[in-house]
Amino acid sequence: MDIKDWTNSEDFLTTSLFHLYKNQTRSLSPSEQILFLRKVFREIQLGRVTLTLSEIAEIKTYSLEAFQEFGEPEEIDYSLDLIIHVLKYIETKNEFPKNSSDVYELVKSIADCICQYLQNNIEYLTKIDLIFEECPGRTAIVRKSYDDFYINLRGNNYKVYDIYQGYSIVDKDKNGNGLLIQHFEKGIYAKGEICMLEIVKRNSRHRQDDFIQYGKNIVYFEKRYPFEWKKDSNEFLITPEKSPVKCCEGRKSDKNCELSGKEFWWCYGRKCFNANQNYQESSSWKKYSLRDFIKILNLPFDENGYYIFVSEINRLNRLLERIKCVDCTKVLRPSKQTNFGFYRVSHFKCNDENCVSHSKEIYLTHCLNSKCTNVIDERVAKRCPNGFIICDICGSCCSNQQFVRRIENLESNGQKPPQKLVDLKSEEKGHWENAECFCYKCQNEMSEKGDNYYCPNCKVSYSRNNVYVKFFKGYQMAKNKKMQARQNSEKPPN
Repeated sequence: MDIKDWTNSEDFLTTSLFHLYKNQTRSLSPSEQILFLRKVFREIQLGRVTLTLSEIAEIKTYSLEAFQEFGEPEEIDYSLDLIIHVLKYIETKNEFPKNSSDVYELVKSIADCICQYLQNNIEYLTKIDLIFEECPGRTAIVRKSYDDFYINLRGNNYKVYDIYQGYSIVDKDKNGNGLLIQHFEKGIYAKGEICMLEIVKRNSRHRQDDFIQYGKNIVYFEKRYPFEWKKDSNEFLITPEKSPVKCCEGRKSDKNCELSGKEFWWCYGRKCFNANQNYQESSSWKKYSLRDFIKILNLPFDENGYYIFVSEINRLNRLLERIKCVDCTKVLRPSKQTNFGFYRVSHFKCNDENCVSHSKEIYLTHCLNSKCTNVIDERVAKRCPNGFIICDICGSCCSNQQFVRRIENLESNGQKPPQKLVDLKSEEKGHWENAECFCYKCQNEMSEKGDNYYCPNCKVSYSRNNVYVKFFKGYQMAKNKKMQARQNSEKPPN
């Protein structure tokens, strides 16, 4: 029986069979290699075979080292190697990293492992897959009052909101002043998207918003989906949201939700009620995750450290999505070091001498907004008046806290901070704290439109769910102060 037949059979694994199969894994595709590894761990969990981690680490993968013997493979995948690397790291340390600095060392070792594996053949660089538990989609809690309506759409409940649609001015006088009428239509927020209710009848009214009769369909990308109106006395709804990450990284709260009484996990600053963090039984061995491997081998484990680790790998994978040259599609290299280390590096360049972007430095970094998962890319977005790249997803650019951190980092490395940065800090020019938001395309300051920020020139809008300025607790105070300053500047001189 060959390795594929055994993986799909119910036959027990013996030590001699394992040592036979461990040399056949090079003939398997990457997904088949992971399936084989999971089956091996199932046999260990059931007590059918006893294997040390050193023996498991002898499983052969199709690395670049095998080129001369076997020829270039169709695809390179280092997932199995990285999984074993992490397990050996934990075993050697005899503990699981418990805090951010310890996790940093683990992730750095993974980046080094990838660099050694690829032997500078960086065209094979791919995302890191450590078979974490996949995010099933975040479910969040929505506060509602007794008078609120909600709808049931395809088995999920959504609160109905009045979505701002603009305004008009009626009964204008000769100066253009008149009665301001704000216009709203009903809709829902479904997984990060605004979906409007179907309108079957509209009657315009001169001195107030239109009278609207709604149908029983949600309109989404011009398609209609039927729903049912609902109403109850509960103060909350548990409703699905768009997943911010690929792999579940929620941190379990020590307390239950005060509104619902339910347990929840913190995910990007919001409550999630649907984490995927359960150990798998042997009957579900095909769903084994790295966490299951750690348990089966009785290795040290720390719940909090594990999900810090998942979060860091999610962040690193988002960076890898942007790490190719847009002109020649080759993988960018760090511009400020000779080896191909890529973890927590911000400055990259294309090394292809024939590329039009050759040696042009490209700045990539993670968005400063803790609720945003975007990677800031200067090839996509322009800079704010303070000189910081604007996030094209949420509009974040700079904050006073960011100025402090940059100055401290420079000083700790024996470097003198630029005078402009020192001035920004002392004058507290951070756009976050000043409730200022800028268009990533034209750099002009955005105006508020309903719950969103909007640029009429570029038609750019930052979603109400992502706009970073409004998450600042002093937002309203800063907004009022700014409006007062603007009104004072518009007053005619005495």
